[in-house]
Amino acid sequence: MRTATALTMVPVHPGRDDDQHQPGVGQVPLPFPGMRPVLPVPVHRASPHDPRAVAQLRGPAAKFLQALTEVLTGERPTRQLGPWLAPDVYAELSRRVRPRTPRATPSAVPPGLGPRRGARIVSVHLALVGDHAAEVAGRMVQDGRSRAIAARLELRTSARGRRTWLCTALEWA
Repeated sequence: MRTATALTMVPVHPGRDDDQHQPGVGQVPLPFPGMRPVLPVPVHRASPHDPRAVAQLRGPAAKFLQALTEVLTGERPTRQLGPWLAPDVYAELSRRVRPRTPRATPSAVPPGLGPRRGARIVSVHLALVGDHAAEVAGRMVQDGRSRAIAARLELRTSARGRRTWLCTALEWA
């Protein structure tokens, strides 16, 4: 059986022998000072069950997660997601998300206390769990921090006979 070997980094400075064996000397902490973090390109992953159904659902699911992200950050009112959410999911979302209060002037808001903006979905994972159900997970990035969003979508037929996807379960952290 093999045993684990501890790896240590030893910085090498040409012409300086005094601090070669002190780990961490001369290293720059991440993120590099003065650099903004680079956000990754959105990634879409899907299950291989039915590629045609997955391809048809991928775009609407990503748009739904982006709209949900905007609701969670206060950029969009919750009522705009009403047609996409089951009544119990809508009630829970409305209860947990604080509505954005309108401000008279932008200068009256101290920096850092206004609504946060600029959140976006950077990855979407889609899995069909049945003929009429899909689970969607996404990663939202805002101000350099990540949050996870998961939703269950079920295919329902409306009173007018139109088939639409309805969010029946929703979690975010």
